[in-house]
Amino acid sequence: MEHAATSSALAIFGFLGLVITLAAALLRQLPDLFSAWREARSALRRGGDSDSNDSTPAI
Repeated sequence: MEHAATSSALAIFGFLGLVITLAAALLRQLPDLFSAWREARSALRRGGDSDSNDSTPAI
């Protein structure tokens, strides 16, 4: 019975660690996602012009 409790605790903490890591990665990407969203909306408002003055560096 003790083995099952230990395994369950390890599984729960492993899962929580994974969730926290994924949430941190998402939060780190939010500024880039917001700027890409704004850029896409402004391109649609301009009529989808392909020659934009993009000041963001290429990755």
